[in-house]
Amino acid sequence: MPGSYLFILNPNSGTSTGKRTGYIVDRICATAEKYGCDTEILFTQERGHATQLVTENLGRKDWKAVVAVGGDGTINEIAQPLVGTDTPVGIIPLGSGNGLARHLGIPIALDKSLITLFTGSPITIDSATLNDIPFFCTAGMGFDAYVGHLFSKQKIRGLASYVNVSFRSYWAYKPQTFRLNGVKTDAFSISFANAGQFGNNAWVAPQASLQDGKLDICTIRPFPKWYGTSLAYQLFTKQMKVSRFIDYQSAESAVIDTDFPPMIHYDGEPLQLITTRIEVKIKPESLRVIV
Repeated sequence: MPGSYLFILNPNSGTSTGKRTGYIVDRICATAEKYGCDTEILFTQERGHATQLVTENLGRKDWKAVVAVGGDGTINEIAQPLVGTDTPVGIIPLGSGNGLARHLGIPIALDKSLITLFTGSPITIDSATLNDIPFFCTAGMGFDAYVGHLFSKQKIRGLASYVNVSFRSYWAYKPQTFRLNGVKTDAFSISFANAGQFGNNAWVAPQASLQDGKLDICTIRPFPKWYGTSLAYQLFTKQMKVSRFIDYQSAESAVIDTDFPPMIHYDGEPLQLITTRIEVKIKPESLRVIV
């Protein structure tokens, strides 16, 4: 629909966004012109910069949408100031995993996602917080956070790099002890799913809904090494379900206590906490997204 759109482009997203920046900008401008829309494009320079850009520019115009051009981390930064407002976030998924876009059915191809942006309609979804840190797709601790930390240090992004880091980490990783809502739990990982997948169609919680006012908590208990192949198959074929190693809970909130401050991830971004107490909460119907 005609109107003004603010695009915030992260040139460090994905595997080739920085190399294709000129082409991406050209396609944004050409598609916007086709639909009679005005655009402004800003570029991030460092982690956290997207949030600053949104905050500085949000009140400057009556934006039809503030558009994240990047991955789940970029969406996270842009969506944070939009929680609880009437301004929707738009998504042009150019990240490594694009979990939120895939869950929402937004096309991964650049031109198709631009058409969806300019012709789509806003829906309202839930968001969540982990120790007051907003997340919109998934968050968690354990193996996934450990891999996210190592992956963030890689010079080469993308699925192949992520699989390589995961495989190398798998053999040395040791499950940890958590207390989930007061119950002692030895776990390979604990994931809090607002959307159903991490990204790259790795569905940790296939039943998760962005509009049910609840998080799906997936606890993967320690398992023999041979089971890893089966677990990966279930993850990438959308067949994860309750079993002797996998447990699901649906909840509006949860409290996790640990013996040592854990490494966590939120929307794929790793973070070393300095506390041993983690509180996770859902925020129902708090973000508008164009789909």
